[in-house]
Amino acid sequence: MFFTVRAYRQSRPFVNPELARAVSNCLLEERTKHGIEVYAYCLLPDHLHLVACPQEDGNDTLTFLDRFKGRSAKISWDYGCCGRLWQPRSFDHLVRKEESLLDIAKYILENPVRRGLVERWEDYPWCRLLDPMPLG
Repeated sequence: MFFTVRAYRQSRPFVNPELARAVSNCLLEERTKHGIEVYAYCLLPDHLHLVACPQEDGNDTLTFLDRFKGRSAKISWDYGCCGRLWQPRSFDHLVRKEESLLDIAKYILENPVRRGLVERWEDYPWCRLLDPMPLG
């Protein structure tokens, strides 16, 4: 699934590098805890993109995302945020066979370049390829 999660009420909490680091670390921890593969993610100042898939039957990307949002919101309070961190709903898109995971990952990774934050996505600290993508 390809997810886009927006910060609450168009805020830009992730301009704070310490908060961005903590939220990125939370994403990595929750991915492991819930048995979810995250192929690519990018945490921008006001939203998060990621493409994720369960490692095995019984694991659920929606539950993973809900738990991540809850835990990262609590973490954000330690960095001066109060109340909600994320919009209640997220945009999710089921990746179909005719779509390319690689194309979606490229779209995600190029976000900081399109936004003018860096010249190369590799230079943006909150943007990564994580788990190997399945072939074919």
